[in-house]
Amino acid sequence: MQNIWRHVCYFLPLKDAARATCVSRAFRSSWRCHPNLTFSKRKITGDYNSRIDHFLANHSGTGVKTLSLLFYGPYSANTSYCLDGWLQIAVAPGIEELSLTLFSDSDQLLDKAKYNFPCSLLSDGRGNSIRELKLVGCAFRPTVGIGCTRSLTNLSLCFVHITGDELGFLLSKSLALERLDLNSCSEIASLKIPSLLQRLSYLKVSQCSMLQVIESKAPNISSFHFVGDQQVQLFLGESSQVKEIFISHSCALHYARAMLPSTTPNLETLDIFSTGEMVSTPMLPSKFLHLKTITISGWIFSTTYNLFSLVSFLDASPCLETFNLHTRIGSQNHDLIFEDPSHLGRIPGHCYDNLRRVKITRFFSTKLLVELTCHILENAPSLECLTLDITDGGLKCSDKRIRKCYMSKATLVEAPKALEAIQTHIAGKVLSTTKLNILEPCSRCNAINI
Repeated sequence: MQNIWRHVCYFLPLKDAARATCVSRAFRSSWRCHPNLTFSKRKITGDYNSRIDHFLANHSGTGVKTLSLLFYGPYSANTSYCLDGWLQIAVAPGIEELSLTLFSDSDQLLDKAKYNFPCSLLSDGRGNSIRELKLVGCAFRPTVGIGCTRSLTNLSLCFVHITGDELGFLLSKSLALERLDLNSCSEIASLKIPSLLQRLSYLKVSQCSMLQVIESKAPNISSFHFVGDQQVQLFLGESSQVKEIFISHSCALHYARAMLPSTTPNLETLDIFSTGEMVSTPMLPSKFLHLKTITISGWIFSTTYNLFSLVSFLDASPCLETFNLHTRIGSQNHDLIFEDPSHLGRIPGHCYDNLRRVKITRFFSTKLLVELTCHILENAPSLECLTLDITDGGLKCSDKRIRKCYMSKATLVEAPKALEAIQTHIAGKVLSTTKLNILEPCSRCNAINI
């Protein structure tokens, strides 16, 4: 009978399982073995932490599979002792998922570590069963005594104080790792991923301010994401199997065009968010031989940037099927299109035989953008759909998720000019086999905003 109660308790949410303890002694015993412990609350209340203490004090620690804990300040001399005690109860052999998120008194993630995660909890067999480990806002110092993390498949560290050497030691013991996500880990200067990580397929590194080098020898990474304020030296191995890349930093376009064809020869999807291009994208002989989708966005244009130079990515991608461009054009680049269309001469280029879909968001009536669009139309015989969005590209009232469309004043002023440029210089070049979609600001929200 006891096993039946435990089985019923297993499927109850934590709150309902705790309430069930009032029914009978049998339920009380079953509650003490509830496998999934999740403690979270958006609004800080005085008794939130004391409730966690009460729940865990009445839990046996036996059979815990998942612990997800959001801890709120204020922090005091007893904070570490309190957290250590809770983790000591819940982190036992058999636990599979562990998530610890620390907030400051102002309900913000901690960027200064006030708590040292007790790595000793992962020793003596306790860490052997953990598949997912997520730490936010603490210090994590894995050393020789950390024990084995042989089952770890997903590691996520955010605002965590850990050095590159300490992380490297942890990785060397995590041979089953499949996903690694590092966000705002400010002590890592060099990230080295050993070849032993045969199963690692996903790598994401964001806003690690001191990072200078990423060197991976893991042979099977297929998806790589990098976001930073600075460029880093990137070594993914000559036989890289990377098929998807998202990259965001200053001069990301120049970096991607110059470096990625040789370092990621099997790339199929490329997503670039540039925070500022100092020079135009170079025309180079290197190719993206397997690239099928390119998405370019961000604040990429300086006073000297030639928007038409984006054709370099098209020329380098013989298998390209989808090209997405989300423009951000400042007034210094807003060279308005002139009335005489004869000045838009044909520009010799490659034939984009496989290009099927093109979308340009925040389409402006700038000469270089019109020239780029016309160039694509004239060299993409198989183009099925051309979408020119003269809005800001955000949610629209027609999506029924918002009341009215958001549109900046600059976009509203520019929209009629962009529409005229499309009708005058582009629409006549669209083949009968190509569908032209023009997305305009809706009249209802236009009237409200104006």
